[in-house]
Amino acid sequence: MFKLSNLQKFTKDKWTYLSCDFNVTEIENPFQEKTMWVAVEEKNADMLADNVYDPFVLVPVILGMYYKQDVHIDGNISPRLYHNMQHYLMNIFDRFSDRTSPISFTVNGFDTVTRGGVELVGTGISCGVDSLVTIYDNFVNENDPNFKINSLFFVNCGTHGDYEDPASHKKYRDRVALNKTAAEELGLPMYLVNSNFHAYTHKIGEQKIGYLAIYSCVLSLQKCIKRYYTSSNLSYDEIAEFSKLSRDFDIAEYAESYMPHLIVTENFELVIDGCQYTRAEKTERISEWRFAQKHLNVCVLQADNCGCCNKCMRTLIPLEAIGKLENFKDVFNLNAYRKYAYRWKCSFVSHYGKDAMKTSIVRYARAHDLSLPSVSVAKVYTLCYRILRKIKRVMKGTR
Repeated sequence: MFKLSNLQKFTKDKWTYLSCDFNVTEIENPFQEKTMWVAVEEKNADMLADNVYDPFVLVPVILGMYYKQDVHIDGNISPRLYHNMQHYLMNIFDRFSDRTSPISFTVNGFDTVTRGGVELVGTGISCGVDSLVTIYDNFVNENDPNFKINSLFFVNCGTHGDYEDPASHKKYRDRVALNKTAAEELGLPMYLVNSNFHAYTHKIGEQKIGYLAIYSCVLSLQKCIKRYYTSSNLSYDEIAEFSKLSRDFDIAEYAESYMPHLIVTENFELVIDGCQYTRAEKTERISEWRFAQKHLNVCVLQADNCGCCNKCMRTLIPLEAIGKLENFKDVFNLNAYRKYAYRWKCSFVSHYGKDAMKTSIVRYARAHDLSLPSVSVAKVYTLCYRILRKIKRVMKGTR
């Protein structure tokens, strides 16, 4: 059994923590950590409510289903979250993977969070395409105060690397600096959220269940957030077409069109935003926005945009298709893009129908008459490239 108990709020080293004990019985403990926590800067301590275990529901339950362990919370959670977990979310988790199994999820009782005087409408900021489209639609182009973003959040729960890796914490701090500059230019406050959820989720796989850690961090702030936009990966149509390929690979791509709407409480609403666009359509949507041209940051390899990795390519190929590459010359290495673009176009074409993002971009490029290699040429080129890389690795290892 996984048992969560001893919910407490305390301040240490200028951060205020909401923490609970994570106890494992009946099996050998697979986790190094003995507590699960989420934290905000001390000046924002009032954001954390310590009367409910809501932030510590999603991750323990899906872990319990993977490890086939019942989950008990020795305290209270919000009634609406409990209802949705019992009736809907656990069923989604079970269908997501052959490795998950139905379990018993129990709590001591129920309570609700009373919101303070502040009512925030928030979203995460990463300056990636998904993030910027959410900000563009719901801040720049939104006037209704009930829906207009008035705050930004930057969380550390796995997207920067494994919890045990010191480099991941440095990457978080480096990205804080980049995104803080962007937030200041927008004129919006940026709140930092730290956690150790990824000490647990990466045992199963960050790609698989990491988004639940993001949702958990946001739940910890329901005392001040009334509405939170979480940016989508795929469009509604892409999820319908490719969800089976995302099964046991990425829970967001598998179920994000309907799952986040179920992660709510009596005073908190989580909204999935961006499913109305494909990834390429998102790129086009912000292609004339000067702020995006200055701050767009998508690279998976380094702090700035290398121009030649997978994530850079899936942004730059659509921009080339609509003739907007030069709009982003200040944030991308376009020389690197032009050097490696053909190889990546071959990769995207060869994965057509097998990968949602690459399929979407190939369709978009073709619709805009961008020259792409044929399927046969792309597959031969990609195969030869893989063989040459393998030969080079072997030769390097024999030196």
